[in-house]
Amino acid sequence: MNKKSFFFGVITGVLLTIVVLYFIGSVNQDIDITYQVKYLDNPVSYEDKTETSFEVFQVLGNAALANERTDKKSTSYYGNTVLIMGENYYCDQIVKVKNPQRIGTYSYTNKGGRPMTVPVIEGEIE
Repeated sequence: MNKKSFFFGVITGVLLTIVVLYFIGSVNQDIDITYQVKYLDNPVSYEDKTETSFEVFQVLGNAALANERTDKKSTSYYGNTVLIMGENYYCDQIVKVKNPQRIGTYSYTNKGGRPMTVPVIEGEIE
């Protein structure tokens, strides 16, 4: 094997890797998760609550994964994880939901590789 062949092989490999990574990155930016939500026939009350708060920890295009506030006296958000439908969410945002309704479930795989299913919440968002 001569030096010229080796050099062109390395350059081709690097360029091909960059093109594939660019394609993967551009596909993941336009995620529409609505097709991954399994909707209920009739929405039900979310744990019989009239109001609750969530802290967004991951934005997914037209929705956000968020943790519920543990109780009204606490400022920690380590409660249930839910998916909140809507747009213009950002990480660490506190979202108050009045009359929360569970309208379906959303399944995904977490960073640890575990499959997760969480309720999808809808309501009057402040």
